[in-house]
Amino acid sequence: MHSTLRFIAAVVTAVWIPLSLSAIPDKPYPPRLVNDFAGIFSYAQRNALENKLSAFDDSTSNQIAVVTVTDLEGLSPAEYGTEIGIRWGVGSGKFDNGIVILVKPKTAESGGEVNISVGYGLEGAIPDSYAKRIIENEMIPAFRYGDYYAGIDRGCTVLMKLASGEISEPSDRPVSVSDIAGGLIGILFFIFIIVLMARHRGGGNNHGGGKRRRIMDDDFIKGLIIGNILSSGGGHSERRGGSSFGDGGGFGDFGGGDFGGGGASGRW
Repeated sequence: MHSTLRFIAAVVTAVWIPLSLSAIPDKPYPPRLVNDFAGIFSYAQRNALENKLSAFDDSTSNQIAVVTVTDLEGLSPAEYGTEIGIRWGVGSGKFDNGIVILVKPKTAESGGEVNISVGYGLEGAIPDSYAKRIIENEMIPAFRYGDYYAGIDRGCTVLMKLASGEISEPSDRPVSVSDIAGGLIGILFFIFIIVLMARHRGGGNNHGGGKRRRIMDDDFIKGLIIGNILSSGGGHSERRGGSSFGDGGGFGDFGGGDFGGGGASGRW
């Protein structure tokens, strides 16, 4: 009896696994780094992220592929993400320096799932524990509010810095209320400066002393603006990468990288 049950289980497994793997999408043509099969990005968001990742590929040869799906077809997020990396050849065949970010959005019927799969060549720079912290601290907090673009963009930013050696490890600090407050303070600061400049330009007189004061005040205001931009420059540089309304970042193709199951998964 037991041997019969084992035989049936083996047959089911032998049939089910190939069927599940066959549901994984083929490599896109023309090639793209951002493949939004779940439709969670706007047109502008997709192109901004594509441009950002294409620029990273051009400058470092490291490739990050973002894939969103509506169903994992019975596979675990790690199996699905790793299989995409292998089948598509994400990364370079020489360095195996590819990363796959897989997201299945949360629905009324099922929870959300995310996975970061890391190619062999980047496992030293991005060990499993780092991938887990990026998911928990950078991505899932935004996903819980339905902001998939922000979570994926933040995750990509940290992965890019790790892969290129700009930072040695990700931060343990999750996105907090203070981060949001800091952004609001920056916006209010710029509004204050604009109002101040408008009022200043509308007042005063045409005497020489008044002109000199206005010039000095204008220089002071410009200095404040430049100083504020420089002090928060990291956040602004992360959004670069071409127009949000273009047709992509000029990505060439995947290079045939290989994956061994490194990375991490998360749920919300």
